[in-house]
Amino acid sequence: MTGGGFGGCVVVVAPTEKVEAVRSIIVENYEKTTGLKEDFYVCKASEG
Repeated sequence: MTGGGFGGCVVVVAPTEKVEAVRSIIVENYEKTTGLKEDFYVCKASEG
């Protein structure tokens, strides 16, 4: 489950070289749109 409907959550799957561009767009627009400060977590899959 991603989020519980209490403010939104987004999972983005992106190539490593695009992570900063995606992060920049989210940071720039989220607070402006929602009035809320974003939390941003970068994760990397492991071999599990």
